[in-house]
Amino acid sequence: MAPAKLTTFSIDQQPPVPVDEYDFRVFKLLDAANHNRVSLYTVPGQMPVHNELSHIEVQVSGTLPDDLEGVYLRNGTNIQFTPTNIRLHSFSGAGMIHQVQIRNGTATYSNFYVRTPRFEIERKIGREVFVEFSDIAGAGTAALEKIKALQTKVKKGLVPEFSQYELTPGSTSIRYHSGRLYCLQETGYAFVLEAHRCEDSKLMLDGRGHLETWNGEWEGPFSAHPRFDPVTGDMYNLSLGDKSVIMAGRISKGLWHSQASFDQTNGEMSWLHDFFLTENYIIFPDISMRRDFSGLSKEVGSIFSFEHKYPMRWGIIPRKFESGDQVQWFTTQNPSSIWHVINGWEKTGPNGSRQIILFSPCFEDYPPDVPIHTPAEPHAKVKTWTLDLDSGKVVDEQVLLDHHYERPSLNLDYVGLPSRYCYLLDEECDGYMGKGVLKYDMIAKKEVAYFSYGDMYGGEAYYVPKSNARSEDDGYLLDILMTGENSELIVIDATAMKELARLHLPQRVPFGVHATWLTKDEVTSL
Repeated sequence: MAPAKLTTFSIDQQPPVPVDEYDFRVFKLLDAANHNRVSLYTVPGQMPVHNELSHIEVQVSGTLPDDLEGVYLRNGTNIQFTPTNIRLHSFSGAGMIHQVQIRNGTATYSNFYVRTPRFEIERKIGREVFVEFSDIAGAGTAALEKIKALQTKVKKGLVPEFSQYELTPGSTSIRYHSGRLYCLQETGYAFVLEAHRCEDSKLMLDGRGHLETWNGEWEGPFSAHPRFDPVTGDMYNLSLGDKSVIMAGRISKGLWHSQASFDQTNGEMSWLHDFFLTENYIIFPDISMRRDFSGLSKEVGSIFSFEHKYPMRWGIIPRKFESGDQVQWFTTQNPSSIWHVINGWEKTGPNGSRQIILFSPCFEDYPPDVPIHTPAEPHAKVKTWTLDLDSGKVVDEQVLLDHHYERPSLNLDYVGLPSRYCYLLDEECDGYMGKGVLKYDMIAKKEVAYFSYGDMYGGEAYYVPKSNARSEDDGYLLDILMTGENSELIVIDATAMKELARLHLPQRVPFGVHATWLTKDEVTSL
């Protein structure tokens, strides 16, 4: 795989791109208007907002904790054109960040598009031109025609010839590392935001930034879920490159440290969305959801399919990886697909054997159109697996919760270490997003407490430790809730699982999931 080389282009020199006969054919085949009219994604939470606000004062109900001072940032997709010519899906559209800054018991709200090269080109053209997730996950031959139409525009010089990794919308997550903010989506490069601070300490972000390749040293895409060493702060990446080559990478103090590739050897998995980091290892799932681009010409019209005869495997590579290292594979009992893992750590088993215990929600089936965050998504089971490194076998596999809990969070200071608590979003109530959050004890393997979101929907109960935390769960859970035209940032005491405050945001916030929290010191470091 060749090192990164970014396309040189100028927005100012972007020529007009008239709708041509290829576009009309694609529009007819996609039939987006009629498709969206009956789509499960035609709900208020999936509808975009187009107003970009900056530091609008927020009304607060309840009392904000004195030590909760910093910036909450949450990413998500937001289609920039109305009407749109793309089929609705939770993964389709531009990225948009929603920002809440809390200072001295007060708060302000801001939001902005993630202005990647893809976003800027489409905004200049005035419509979507690039292939979306909803195209390859169900549009079939219409997706093939859309790819041909795009290739024709590139050959005519109407659209820049971006590499596949330059086309990231940066729309899945946002993470902080060593004074920088990264907007991430696992099929492309990381996008680093430009940040500024006013004299009154307001964090000013407008979505501008750049694709990061560390002077061309970075190979392959960057994960939406990098893992961080709680001690050193080093950022570890695991993602799928060309032909499902597994790319491992490490960024230390903001600089490229190392990278290596590993052959999956067993066909192409659909995605590698998340993984575990332990003291000595990186562990990832080889899921039963497989990928084959010939599926676009088949009846279901998707590149994805769930292979019921393919049991999920766990792969393990050394955390201090080097070229030439081999993946150690562990085959589980069942076919499964995974989006988000909880935590895992190393332990000593019977007779002194070296073992790793893992906790994660998983799906034992999944549709080819990937209907995530809708009632058509199967429900996940929270499971635990114990891998024995000496025998090379999965020696224990248990279902802990047979209920659709997903998008877990935990105290990130415990990544790779024995941890007791995780916080699981409840998607089973009506199938759309989260209707509450469960605090679960992984050591005792029991439910601790449940907090209901009532008539509102949440995306991820993000854990923020107190500044002088005395225990693992001594902190807060933050989540943006939405219903109809109303959105609120809720603050929950993670110990007691009781509401402390609600911040009533000045506009509706569409569904989204992954967030981060910046402390006062981290805001200063940007």
